[in-house]
Amino acid sequence: MNSRLPASIISLLFHPMIISFVAFYLLLFGRVPIADNAVNVLIVCFLFSNLIPISTVLLLKKTGKISDLDASKKEQRIFPLTLGIIYSGIAYLILTYMKADPLVRGLMFCYMTNTVFTIIITKYWKISIHAMGVAAPLAALWMAGFQFPFFALIILIAVSYSRVVLKAHTVYQVMTGSIAGLILTYVQLYIFFV
Repeated sequence: MNSRLPASIISLLFHPMIISFVAFYLLLFGRVPIADNAVNVLIVCFLFSNLIPISTVLLLKKTGKISDLDASKKEQRIFPLTLGIIYSGIAYLILTYMKADPLVRGLMFCYMTNTVFTIIITKYWKISIHAMGVAAPLAALWMAGFQFPFFALIILIAVSYSRVVLKAHTVYQVMTGSIAGLILTYVQLYIFFV
């Protein structure tokens, strides 16, 4: 059996944007009390961390700015990542204005700052954005009390495995993305938002 098909399914099911949406949902509705503006906050999170970035990537692919939806070529990653920083920054400001839960604002802040880190690394080396993008919300959920290390580890390993099998990254690139996502997010949330 071709291992690329299961890896593709894993990569799609546990895509960072899906994990991001689930994380924001759990941060907003998985703890009590649930804020009065939780639905509106979730809409902002969905728009700026899912809908607008996905639309942007599709547009960049259609116009030939990136060769594939993953922006596999290191040189093509800078522009979409820069747009991601802008989107996260705008969302962070809106969430702050809305007085969203500190961990929700914090996770959006981490998406912005972790992407700055990713751009710096990308100039020299291709780090796994998927692994980093899955590790960050797992760290935020951990800090919120959703402490299921075995389940979180399985998700992170599955995503990392899929990226290696699909030849999108090396083992070191996914390990670096995973570790960087966990540590950077945890430290930023601990210092600024907890």
